[in-house]
Amino acid sequence: MNYLLDIDFTSRTNDFGEKMAFGATTFIIGLLAVFSVLIIIWLCLVLLKVCLQGVSTGKKTESEKAPVQVVTQAPTASKDDEIIVAIAAAIAAAESESSGLKFRVVSFRRK
Repeated sequence: MNYLLDIDFTSRTNDFGEKMAFGATTFIIGLLAVFSVLIIIWLCLVLLKVCLQGVSTGKKTESEKAPVQVVTQAPTASKDDEIIVAIAAAIAAAESESSGLKFRVVSFRRK
């Protein structure tokens, strides 16, 4: 049934009820169209997730077969090494800035 052909908008004989019915049917058809497209997109995303999840699980099983080594004791660094690392990081940060800052290191001394 074509609702557009049922109502003649040029004539003044259409009453308020006919216009509201036409508006309501247009509104419902629009809502159904929008939500049906959203449901189709949702189903495509679910299908894509299932397909990609099946591909990624094959890679996980190969990585799980590799033995895992546990480090029981972390290497200890002396306080001098930490200071040198901090100074080197500060120098690298100063050199990476494009402000034209010239930075010169005079000396490093170990005790």
